[in-house]
Amino acid sequence: MRELEFLPEEYLRARFQRRIGFVRSWLLLAIGLAMVLYSFQMGTWVRDARAELVALRGSGTAVAAEIDKVRMLRAEARGYNDRLERLEALRPAVTVTDILADVVSAVPDAAVLECLDVTAPYPADGTFLTVRVRGTAESEAGVTAVVAGLDALPRFTGTVLVESKLLDDAPAGRRAFAIEAKVLAGAARTPPSDQE
Repeated sequence: MRELEFLPEEYLRARFQRRIGFVRSWLLLAIGLAMVLYSFQMGTWVRDARAELVALRGSGTAVAAEIDKVRMLRAEARGYNDRLERLEALRPAVTVTDILADVVSAVPDAAVLECLDVTAPYPADGTFLTVRVRGTAESEAGVTAVVAGLDALPRFTGTVLVESKLLDDAPAGRRAFAIEAKVLAGAARTPPSDQE
């Protein structure tokens, strides 16, 4: 810059300041433009983030509906379990069909059952039932076998021969009998025999 040496120093300084001002202006303009573009991009990012948030909230409500269904099904299952427990509590510990099956398994072939009465004590305490069995046997030994068979059953206790009499119009030795026993409501069921 030898040819500018003859110019006054203030002019050179002013010219240098103008150039620096010009460069500063362009630099500020470029920075401002970059900031504007960045703010537009930031707006796009914010819109995308809001769209994702809305999508997540939407999927959250879908999941919430499924969670509500599961809770409803669990409550319904608890209700059914409560009903089953109440029904199980109402079910007697021993039924007449259980007693009949036990009596039939204990009676020998030489005896014939005619009647089976099951009564509960009043007031019903649920601890025992009274069973009265009537029938005929070919001999006194058949009656004894019926009493022994009933007394051997796990549910039966206090088996007593109430009556045993000779039948008038039957062949020799045939006897009519009446047996009474108590059936414990909480006792174990008699296992099935080989005949069944």
